[in-house]
Amino acid sequence: MKADEKLLIKEIKTLQKAAQLHAKYSVSQYKKVLNTLDELQKEKELLEEKVKERTKHLEEEYNEKISYARRLDKIAKFDQLTGLANRYLFFNELKLIKKEFDLMGNSFALLFIDLDGFKFINDTYGHKIGDKVLQTVADKLKSIVRKEDLVSRIGGDEFTIILKNIDNKEIIAQIAKKIINAFKRPLKIEDLNLYIGTSIGIYIPQKHDYFQDIITKADIAMYEAKKAGKGTYLFFDESMKSELIKITKLRNYIKNALKNNAFINCFQPIVLSTNYQIIGAETLLRLIQNNKLISPAVFIPIIEEDIHLIKEVTFWQISEIVKLTKKLDIFFTINISAKLLSDYDLIDYLTNLKQKINFNTSQIHFEVTETALSSNLNTASNILLRLKKMGFILSLDDFGTGYSSLAYLRELPFDIIKIDKKFIDNLPFSEKDQKLLKSIINMAEILDMKIILEGIETQEQLKKLPENKNIKYQGYLFHKPYKLNKLFNCITH
Repeated sequence: MKADEKLLIKEIKTLQKAAQLHAKYSVSQYKKVLNTLDELQKEKELLEEKVKERTKHLEEEYNEKISYARRLDKIAKFDQLTGLANRYLFFNELKLIKKEFDLMGNSFALLFIDLDGFKFINDTYGHKIGDKVLQTVADKLKSIVRKEDLVSRIGGDEFTIILKNIDNKEIIAQIAKKIINAFKRPLKIEDLNLYIGTSIGIYIPQKHDYFQDIITKADIAMYEAKKAGKGTYLFFDESMKSELIKITKLRNYIKNALKNNAFINCFQPIVLSTNYQIIGAETLLRLIQNNKLISPAVFIPIIEEDIHLIKEVTFWQISEIVKLTKKLDIFFTINISAKLLSDYDLIDYLTNLKQKINFNTSQIHFEVTETALSSNLNTASNILLRLKKMGFILSLDDFGTGYSSLAYLRELPFDIIKIDKKFIDNLPFSEKDQKLLKSIINMAEILDMKIILEGIETQEQLKKLPENKNIKYQGYLFHKPYKLNKLFNCITH
């Protein structure tokens, strides 16, 4: 029994020791588990903090991108000067409204508005005042129509209004009258009282209308309103339809004119003031239809509607003139549209042409008007500098027709000033004009610039003009615009 008792006590002690070891191990393991859980909790909290920070960063990036996208969208769809819808948004909105009308019958009206007298204000007081006038006009137009109506500035001093869900001519006429009456009082711009009027063309679309016809009909009605005496409104009606057909046919004809060889270049010679020798010629675009010349006043505005057509025609002119520089030792001037100074396609075209054909760039003069410069001065300035570096000669055309001429001479790399004919017209009878012309010529000499006097038509004008090697003449007194074969004859005989 004693042996068994001892054995039992020994086993009990062994079990107690094992229990102590197990308890000790379990506590140790438990502590490890607790420590591990604590570390995991800390890691979790750290990870959550990182996720929170990353989420915040992503949200900030997202909000920034949304804000940037909205800014881009605003730039793309809204006129930066007035805050109104621009041409792009106007066209898109008009297309959507036309579809709604076709599907659901939601009638609408289009008002085409042109400002009467704006060019005079812009030329007289400058673009700063002109811009404020446009902003004031925009505010007035918005205040007259409803919030759901769309007011757009589609270019220059042209505005449109889409009146939604309306087809009552009397109500539309009342709105047009309100617009006209709103501009009968002078606009207070800085310390100036400026008078401006509006001519309004109105069209209420029909379901069979093509999209472009809606714009064209409102535009035609606006021009008819201008012809009726300005400061009035007219609805498009069938009596104007013949004009629409004529314009539509002409537009289609012009779009295919290059392909059909309907465009030709005519040339008005430029002569030395000392001996009247022909040393250059201005390139003048002409359009032939049914063996008759179409007035540039008719077809040039249609070309200006389409930037692709402007580029095609101008690039064609340049390529033709490059060929002529190989045959005639004179310079040729080419007029550059404002729209060609808003991107670098002209530079790319000339660079590629120069690589293909080795020609004397100084034989080509690019003429730029003040209007072309005012539309986008920074880009235009860069393009002109690039042209200058390529060796082309730059001429400021119609000098003196706007207020910014002197600023352009100081800031831009012009070689030649082309003085507008209005300085020549009254020269024989006006001592003031004689002094003014003399001062412009003196200024050009100080700036080391050459001068072309255009629009010389009479011997009386010629007698009052200065003669020196830096002055050239152009006008009907010497030469009218010629076709190419006549130009050859004039130079070679």
